[in-house]
Amino acid sequence: VCNYSPTPTECNMADAALEDFLSRVNEHLPGLSRDKFSNDSWRYQDRPTSEGLGLKPGVSVDPEKVVACILDVEAYKENVKYVEEVTVTERGDNYVIYTQKVKLPVLGGLQFSIKLEDLGEINGYRVVGWNQDDALTEALDKKHGGARTEYNLGAWLVKPDEVAYALSAVPLKKDVGSLKYAVMTKGADATASSVLSDNIDAMIEWANRA
Repeated sequence: VCNYSPTPTECNMADAALEDFLSRVNEHLPGLSRDKFSNDSWRYQDRPTSEGLGLKPGVSVDPEKVVACILDVEAYKENVKYVEEVTVTERGDNYVIYTQKVKLPVLGGLQFSIKLEDLGEINGYRVVGWNQDDALTEALDKKHGGARTEYNLGAWLVKPDEVAYALSAVPLKKDVGSLKYAVMTKGADATASSVLSDNIDAMIEWANRA
């Protein structure tokens, strides 16, 4: 059961970086296939990895249940692939700040602290987005959990018949060294489609069990 009970609003205020990211996501979302899972990626400024967006259409979900699961971060380890540890720092009415440690294919261990926000309904989707808390992420120990991320933005967009997941993140170069950094950034783009698909499938399955 998802323990968080979201209260939808018209659109809670996100920070500027997250709003800009959502604008880019919304530019690419209409062009994705509504017949089967599809994904898209694009470069933004001079960032070393592409921003990615995956969409699974033809599903049957309760958007509020999906949002509840997304915000129930304490239960990620048991329900979401790649998650190894979650520690909550602060929880408010429509947000949670937490640290997450993951282990991804090719990339290995990564850790970050983010603020995850229920942004209400936007363009017909129930939206949950996040941005990195840079100070909390910088304070993490790379020896315990892997490389920190330099930036970490993302969003879930949910309708009764489709679920989309978007992500923009990269490891902190000083945590991994130049050679591994090159491998990790190329690997992030190469594995983006499977990571997006796996996350969407896991969240749908979790919400349907709740």
